Amino acid sequence: MHSDLSDNLRRSKIPKLDFLRAVSALIVMLYHFGFTLVAAGTGVIIFFVISGFLITWLLLEEYEKTSTISLGHFYFRRSFRIFPAFYVFWALTVGGLLVRHRHVLWGQAVAVFFYVGNYYQGLNHYPENGFSHAWSLGVEEQYYLVWPAVVLLLARSRLLLLRVTCCAILAVWIYRDVLQLIGVREEYIYTAFDTRIDHLLVGCVLAISLRYGYFARFWKMVCARPWFMLFPLCGLVLSTIGAWIGGNSYRNTIGFTVDPVLVAVLLTQLLASRHRWLEWMDSGPLVYLGTISYSTYLYHEMAAGIAAKAFGEMPPGVLMVGGVAATYGIASISYYAIERPFLRLRARIDRRYRSA
Repeated sequence: MHSDLSDNLRRSKIPKLDFLRAVSALIVMLYHFGFTLVAAGTGVIIFFVISGFLITWLLLEEYEKTSTISLGHFYFRRSFRIFPAFYVFWALTVGGLLVRHRHVLWGQAVAVFFYVGNYYQGLNHYPENGFSHAWSLGVEEQYYLVWPAVVLLLARSRLLLLRVTCCAILAVWIYRDVLQLIGVREEYIYTAFDTRIDHLLVGCVLAISLRYGYFARFWKMVCARPWFMLFPLCGLVLSTIGAWIGGNSYRNTIGFTVDPVLVAVLLTQLLASRHRWLEWMDSGPLVYLGTISYSTYLYHEMAAGIAAKAFGEMPPGVLMVGGVAATYGIASISYYAIERPFLRLRARIDRRYRSA
């Protein structure tokens, strides 16, 4: 494995991953604020690949240290990380609608509460409101319910784990193409766990291969020169153009197959590089924006509504800047008032658990 890549992967916090999180959240925000040159789905794919990579890396690390994986401890840590900020967001969204005497789509609200909003979206023509973006959180949560047990079951055989994961990705590719061919509803293909899980699994394959040295020649080749990052970047640009031209037929087949793989390659190249011209990615402000990316994603739709009221008569550029600023402001409040205190509480409970 590339030495710089190995060094980065041993770090407890990797700034370039925070940079990618910040970029993915910004892509989603800008799209929903009217900048449609890059689809919000690209930002979601980046989120999915990073999530699959990190969760798998941590699970394998635990298995190597203890020869097992504590599913209870995994869900304890995930619950403290995800639920507090999410359920405050849910309550504020529903409360805001009730206070303003707006219609609450209770079927969707309940589905989102239980992290199955992705299937509600997919089966009900993707209703556009303050909960519409929560479908991706449902996909992630459903992944959390399944994947740790799979790793625990197969971790004894690294090669088997890799093969099963690759076969699952291939199966989803074929399955999704069949759904597209027979005319299954577009909203379902876009939001369902069974049609999007491969994007997380690509991150899982990346973690397995980097941790145990699979595809070493390939990773050595793509990480050999920093300018090789132009290849996945150009590939993503071409895929975006393909989506403009081919529409959903391209995106649901070729795009959803190629884009996460390109993101995984780019992620690896970034982690393997220590060149000076990339040092700005490790800067404090960008790392911070990555740190608050979860709350950024939660609140950007709400912030868009606030910005529309505050800057409704202004040019679109002012509205966009105002929306981004409002999102980061609300996300910062959420991070410091909710996420951070619960993470500290989790750390205290975790220390007591380990010392018991």
